Amino acid sequence: MINSETINKINEYLKNEFLQDQARLQHIMNVLKVALDLGEIFVVDKNALKVAVLLHDATKMLDFKENYTLASKMFDKDVLNQVPIPCLHAYSAAALAKVKFEIQDQDVLNAITYHCSGRPKMSMLEKIVFVSDYIEEKRDFVTDDLRELARVDLNKSVYNIMLQTKAYLIKNNKAISDLTDLAIKDYESEVEEFND
Repeated sequence: MINSETINKINEYLKNEFLQDQARLQHIMNVLKVALDLGEIFVVDKNALKVAVLLHDATKMLDFKENYTLASKMFDKDVLNQVPIPCLHAYSAAALAKVKFEIQDQDVLNAITYHCSGRPKMSMLEKIVFVSDYIEEKRDFVTDDLRELARVDLNKSVYNIMLQTKAYLIKNNKAISDLTDLAIKDYESEVEEFND
């Protein structure tokens, strides 16, 4: 069971870890603000949401080797070798949640793991973390329309964000997670009117 004591420990940890990176800490708090708002609308457990958001970028300051080593405590190397490097922190953050903070809730661990790539059949919690990470107030490339859409239709928002992310990655010759491609196909069937 996730309680306020666990959340307080995580907050303390983040304050210490990001002493030299206040911008990253601010990003996490901005995501939390959006996520709690969406959590009220779509009715998800507030404590689970707080833990998932607070820890989603908790290992962002680690280098590749540190991220990989930590992620290996929870994921097979076969899985990790398929993860684009910019998304590796999501897997190590999930491992941190499980190992250091003893988070057992699989939905929370999934929300952390897949906040970067998304995946097919995401839970409501996963969708909220994924969308909130993208639309938080400091993301100046995000339109007000997309922020409004998030409050009305999470599936359309997820789909839209995945398409935008994929287009950005292609334009910049960056690797796209297989999970993102699979998720786009999955959500296409749910939001066909998007293409009308």
